[in-house]
Amino acid sequence: MQSGYEWDFGVVLQYREVFLRAIGTTLALAVTIIICGMALGLVLYLLRANTWRPVYLLITAIVEVLRAVPPLVLLVWIYYCMPILTGLSLNGFQTGVLALSLYSAAFYSEIFRAGFQSIEKGQIEAAFSVGMTRTQILRRITGPLAFQRIFPPLVSQCVLVIKNTSLAGYIAVAEILYQGQQISIRTFRPLEVLTIVALIFLAIILPLTFLANVLEAKYRKKYFG
Repeated sequence: MQSGYEWDFGVVLQYREVFLRAIGTTLALAVTIIICGMALGLVLYLLRANTWRPVYLLITAIVEVLRAVPPLVLLVWIYYCMPILTGLSLNGFQTGVLALSLYSAAFYSEIFRAGFQSIEKGQIEAAFSVGMTRTQILRRITGPLAFQRIFPPLVSQCVLVIKNTSLAGYIAVAEILYQGQQISIRTFRPLEVLTIVALIFLAIILPLTFLANVLEAKYRKKYFG
């Protein structure tokens, strides 16, 4: 059966400058979230590694709550409820960074924890036995081994962060999907708009994953032959 729908990308491409600005907003949002999320995730991991049990239990509870709450709920709650409860009001971009950084930090902390805890104690004990210091062990043994193991899940989490930036459109952040929805309303061309949005995300994510694979291969060759 032949479809009666006639594709017309020309109308949508008239808004290419809007899409370009949206790409810039999405990339700025994603990079900021990744940096903040990784930094906070590392802090959570280090605090969770604390031997004092109350600190361990508190950080574990925070991580589990952040992992359990849907990111959209966290985003909307911070944007609308936090001003009511605290009097502190953030704009859409700031809210997106805060909410999605908190959400991703919980997953980054688990990635760090899994990577460092996967190092066999025998390797560390062997390093101590030959007179290596803790700093040397971290730099030459545990650091390279842990990084090799956490690199793939870190890349996957970064890809998820890029895709999760589309949630910021719910609080009117002018990222790719939000602008696409606005263009769709004006042009009545939702299929063409969503196709372009999908292609833009592919154009952002696929080169990044390819580059990550190349860097991982070089790193493995350098440290592990």
